[in-house]
Amino acid sequence: MTLRLTSSRERTFPNFTSKKVPVDPSNAMSKVLRNSLILDAIFAKLDLPDLKNSRLVCHEWNDVGTAVLAKRTRLQVNELLSYKWPKFDKVAPVNDKLLRRLLISYKFDPSTPKKRKTDVIKKALTHVPKVSQLTREIKFFVAEKKFLPAFLEGIRALGSTKIQDIEILSGWRLDPDGDYKIAPRAFQKLPPQPSLTSLKFTINSEFRLDRTTGCHEFHPLIQILIDAAPNLTTLDVAASLYPNLEGCSSLKVLKYKFGTYYNYNIPDINLDNVIKMLAQVKDSVIVLELALDSLSTTLKQIQTVWDVPVMSNVTTLSTRSINTYQIRDFFDEDHFPKLKTLSIHQGTGTSHANLWGQHGEIQSLSVVVWSLRDKEFVGKLIRVFPAVKKLELRLEIAYHTSVSDINQTIEPFQIWDLERVNVHVATELQGVYPVLIQVLKAMSLMKGVKSVLFTGIFVKEDNFTPHVEDLILHSRGLTSVEMSGRMSTEIEERMRPIFEASGAPIHLRRSVPHN
Repeated sequence: MTLRLTSSRERTFPNFTSKKVPVDPSNAMSKVLRNSLILDAIFAKLDLPDLKNSRLVCHEWNDVGTAVLAKRTRLQVNELLSYKWPKFDKVAPVNDKLLRRLLISYKFDPSTPKKRKTDVIKKALTHVPKVSQLTREIKFFVAEKKFLPAFLEGIRALGSTKIQDIEILSGWRLDPDGDYKIAPRAFQKLPPQPSLTSLKFTINSEFRLDRTTGCHEFHPLIQILIDAAPNLTTLDVAASLYPNLEGCSSLKVLKYKFGTYYNYNIPDINLDNVIKMLAQVKDSVIVLELALDSLSTTLKQIQTVWDVPVMSNVTTLSTRSINTYQIRDFFDEDHFPKLKTLSIHQGTGTSHANLWGQHGEIQSLSVVVWSLRDKEFVGKLIRVFPAVKKLELRLEIAYHTSVSDINQTIEPFQIWDLERVNVHVATELQGVYPVLIQVLKAMSLMKGVKSVLFTGIFVKEDNFTPHVEDLILHSRGLTSVEMSGRMSTEIEERMRPIFEASGAPIHLRRSVPHN
């Protein structure tokens, strides 16, 4: 056996040279360095440049390294096509293992003329060998509107594939195509994709609305993909549209976020359309997420026309800005009979708390509290969710937060018969240690196994050391107290043995170095 670089180019690797080194194949170290399980563990620790270089050592390393690389990266397939070739249809060779996960992005070979980029998008799918058989995941960054019809044309030309996961992300602020309109032929159906089980759409771009139907111009193109996936189990939509889910009888996970952060031209949300969409998958969905991604978006109408569905199999529900989802008589035990895990955000007001009816089956609750002076919100939670056993609580500490605010926020949870409590306190302020100590005091009276994470703290010698004894004293009843933020290496190293010697479960971690 000879270890050598398999590339014809002279390249260096940290522990290897291009010089031939005779090695006994029966040597124990040689066997170790050819064991695929051991190589998997080693390569998992390498960064991407070293992982790529490791493939040049020998055939065994190339085979294992390529498999690891395929799991950690996506092949930018549209860069494989170059106009430098004698024929444009010729594609640079690529290892089959790298075809499993593809990325179609805004990056093209420098030789590609601007007017031919649409052709590259289509041919990236149709001219790269074995895509329909080997590819399992595609992430498509739509840098220009006209690229999406080209992508669908490529999928249509492939026929039925073994692709399991498609993610489409649009990324322009203003329309780069001027008055470009998507041709009607782009709306043709796709061949059935029985292997396609996961779809994700994030529409961050400016868009047109059809004046007749009021539909998002990308709606029919996205709908084509949904309709082509009879076995779809996961759908993640972040856009100002309402997909038709009538054919999604196998859907288990639905994540629906109305609006997008970068799009300021968002229409008002229509709750009738949301309810109609949910009713189509009311008996199949198990995990449901509802969110609104724009504070400026308002309700088009609150009084619902459609019957509010009973989500008969949902066990996990997450809602963000629930006050904007004012679906009447919906968030209760009657409409979510199997709900066990709930995640809610306090939002910007308290009116949404009245939407919840009592639910005695919820055992795990995750809550984000923005206003620690809102007594009504926390009190409502205690009354409507009496059976909670696991609590995930995130508190946002502002400059006006007081010890009293901490007490009135945490103390109500002390009456629950909890088994586990995880509290995350986020702040970007200095001099908040009295408030943090009060968090520890209030948590000490809660039931269950308790841990707390403080993030964003600013640890300096003069403002931290006076509170060390109190932090140690009041953290003894907790299993973990982690403090993350800005601090110097010196104070981190000096405090560690003090906390270890005290037996307190306090750990300092630098998220932002400070010298």
